[in-house]
Amino acid sequence: MKFLVSIILVLVFFGNVYSQQADRIIKKPILKYESSFGINLNSDGWGINYKYGKTKTFTNKKTWDIGLLFIRDTKQYRYYNPYDNSAKSFFYGKMIGFYSLQILRGRQKIISEKPYWGGVEFRYFYFGGLNVGIGNPVYVYVVDYDNGGILKLEKYDPQKHDLDNIWGRGPYVKGFSNLELHPGLSFKFGLNAEFGTYQESTKAFEAGVIVDGYAVPVQIMGFNTPKYVMFRLYVAYRFGKRFNSTR
Repeated sequence: MKFLVSIILVLVFFGNVYSQQADRIIKKPILKYESSFGINLNSDGWGINYKYGKTKTFTNKKTWDIGLLFIRDTKQYRYYNPYDNSAKSFFYGKMIGFYSLQILRGRQKIISEKPYWGGVEFRYFYFGGLNVGIGNPVYVYVVDYDNGGILKLEKYDPQKHDLDNIWGRGPYVKGFSNLELHPGLSFKFGLNAEFGTYQESTKAFEAGVIVDGYAVPVQIMGFNTPKYVMFRLYVAYRFGKRFNSTR
């Protein structure tokens, strides 16, 4: 909660600074469609996002929200091989690289309209929909002491691999042939502060909460309990445009 309050105050500050730089806001008839891209910084990683909305009333917009999140475990720690500088670093205990593809549908509603001289327009939003989690198994090079210390590429297994026999991280693409799927649902809600000077273009900061639920539990780190539910806070910068024709 303190995190979101702090972000909201930051949104207000930047919006006011921006409005002081604008001579005036050009007001035109309502533009029916809105399209925007966003870059997220999450409490457990980062992501990219696309929104497409259609105005239903002056204060109400139905919107598609499509995002790809790159999720990490907040406890993961990078290790380096102290005996061989050519070995790639690795996250000890990490079993999978995890990504979340989300296709959501929801609404944005205006709380406070931007005044004619400029400033900030506040909206709240809520979305829900499908989520496909993708786990990319981690491969590591291990030292096979039983066969003269040769290096072998193996899928990481916390029961047999440790700091004594891991030489370094294996190829990232090796896990593509053995991807894990974690279908589920996602819910997203928060606050958007739009401060663009012209109605045809959008610039905004956004802060909110994302909750993911999975039918197949997710285990990023080998020594942690698999999770059916994942919760994150995020902030984002958005940019895009408004228009009336879909051509």
